[in-house]
Amino acid sequence: MPLHAKKHHFIPQFLLQHFAGQRGKLVIHQVMSERRFNSSVRDVGHRNLGHSIYRPGQEPDHVSMEAAMGNIEGEAATAVRELVQSRERAVPMHARHALAWLLALQWQRSRFLMHTVTKEIGAEDSGLSDEEIQTAMMGLISMWVINPWLLRNDDDAYYKDQWNHLVSTLLSSDMHWSCYRPRGGGLLVSDNPVCLSGVVGTPPPEIPPAFFDHGVGIGFDNFRRLTVPLGSRLGVVISRDPQDASRLRVADFNRFTVFNSREFLAHAPEWPGTHPRLAQDLSELMMRQRMVAPAFLQDYAPGGRT
Repeated sequence: MPLHAKKHHFIPQFLLQHFAGQRGKLVIHQVMSERRFNSSVRDVGHRNLGHSIYRPGQEPDHVSMEAAMGNIEGEAATAVRELVQSRERAVPMHARHALAWLLALQWQRSRFLMHTVTKEIGAEDSGLSDEEIQTAMMGLISMWVINPWLLRNDDDAYYKDQWNHLVSTLLSSDMHWSCYRPRGGGLLVSDNPVCLSGVVGTPPPEIPPAFFDHGVGIGFDNFRRLTVPLGSRLGVVISRDPQDASRLRVADFNRFTVFNSREFLAHAPEWPGTHPRLAQDLSELMMRQRMVAPAFLQDYAPGGRT
């Protein structure tokens, strides 16, 4: 038996579990392939040895990144459990911190983002092996998320060593946090829980306005809102507009989830039967996503293994 897990999840299993049916079962809709299949929490949202580090002359390190990521996930899982058990709309400050760091991790370890960065730096044309490229990507996650998280409460640490752009943005006074608790449930989850939508200020003129709800053409400094599906009956809305959460319907929340997906959408097997209108909406939203996504996926193949 191996001493390490082979399946390295880029979507936390604790998060997927909050959307699963009995025995951890999920229905998976792949974004571009139009394929739908049943799976389990353990078997979706992962890459085999996808977080391993390969250094010349050394044995592959399959555990360091997984352990470090697991620590960030653990704090967030505790915060989510507390929110699930609560009925409040307010998000306590300790939960905001835990979720902000989880979202920073999710952003940085997004397989689509890794693909985009690899293309932008020309790594695929440089002669580097897949293992070397992956090791470089893990280094960026360490530098921008894990190391700052480890130093976040160290009074002797240099401020810039504790800093992460997304965390700083989400915890700023400009952002209003609110729990989103639809009475009948019905929320979906995707491979990307960092769902950006809307734009503030002057929008980039070269970007079609509809693209902003797909998380395209906006960044940490000018997105209007970030919606985070945390369970079928729980989400978090982080917005520059304090009234956003009260205006959103479940269909709106799910639309942002679908439009920010790059690989898959997931829900419990019984979800279509208990939410027929939302299931109809999902079919239409997936069709729109498949029409629009090729414009920004940059040859990414989200219909592959999950």
